[in-house]
Amino acid sequence: MSTHKRNHRETRHGMTIVELLVVMGILVVLMGIAATAVKTGTRGKKQREAARQVNSYIASAQARAMQLGRPAGIEIVRNVSDSSGDGIITFADDTGVSNSSLLMYTLETPPPYAGDELNSRLDVSNSSGTVTLSDPNARYASATGLLTANQMVEIRLDYRGPRYTATVSQVSPLQLQFTLPANDQTIFPSHGKVACQIFLPPQRSSATPLQLPSDMCIDLTCSGVGNTGNQFANWNSGVHNSVRFTFSPKGNVDKVSTVNGTWGRPGGNIHLLVGKYDHAVDTIAVMQTENIDETNSMTFPGLNYLDYINPADPKLETNLADGTSMWVSVNHLTGQITTTRNKLITNTFLTGSVFTSASDKNAALLAETRDFARSGLIIKGQGDE
Repeated sequence: MSTHKRNHRETRHGMTIVELLVVMGILVVLMGIAATAVKTGTRGKKQREAARQVNSYIASAQARAMQLGRPAGIEIVRNVSDSSGDGIITFADDTGVSNSSLLMYTLETPPPYAGDELNSRLDVSNSSGTVTLSDPNARYASATGLLTANQMVEIRLDYRGPRYTATVSQVSPLQLQFTLPANDQTIFPSHGKVACQIFLPPQRSSATPLQLPSDMCIDLTCSGVGNTGNQFANWNSGVHNSVRFTFSPKGNVDKVSTVNGTWGRPGGNIHLLVGKYDHAVDTIAVMQTENIDETNSMTFPGLNYLDYINPADPKLETNLADGTSMWVSVNHLTGQITTTRNKLITNTFLTGSVFTSASDKNAALLAETRDFARSGLIIKGQGDE
């Protein structure tokens, strides 16, 4: 009788419950890490993309100025509309937020207008330093479609010398008037004729405007010129002029026009805060400016950026207190354009510091939130303004 020994091993198929649990635990940990990474990567993505669009649009206007050899720039349109149709925009009966913008246009400065004929001249008269230019022979007839009465324009006589700021007394026939500066040594005859170049203000070009997504905006309550400036904020409901600035053909910032529509040289770098439109709406409640149309001054006396950082109502949020907001900044000296994060400010930022007024606190807060932007704009010791 023979015996057979079993020389094969019993094989086992499948996994035990313990092994399954270990594998599932590892998968859960990996999925958690991946979800955190994805969430971190997408946080603030819309703000970054909106800021990139603003940066690129400003850069294209700068390039246009260098291409044309004339100033070109940007118009930032306030997000208000005359929904009542009465021709007057007030918070009481119209829609939008004046201190936010979702729309930007490219501006171009037209060539100087020197009349309709090659030898166009204006009659000049000088009475004790008050110079009047008139057009009795209709050599500047096209001015009717270019100028408006009481408009302020820059002019230059005989294609040389300084520019003067003149008032359009009337359009047809054209009449301009200006007063010679006290230190001006130019000798004007009592009567005569003179060629006159009229430098027209920047106008919207045919370039496609930039429309930001409806949930993003440029928050103008915290935007302005200089490290601490908020000149783009508008607390006067009767005035809703666009914010405009132009570049010179050299690429630096040429002029800026803010709330009152007057053009002037910038005293510092331009800073634009890009963030959520809902946060800009919340600002109205944070600043308690629902009835600000009753205030006639250009400066809101109750302005306190500490309320932005720590609103009394925890449901309200502001772009200045949002770390995902972005600053788009332009160096007024070099034309450099940068995009940087908004620096978060803690509630204890002003603790221990001595400030003589609320405006000093506001200035300190704005300067601190723009810290990354200021650092990015400093080149060879210039631009820290």
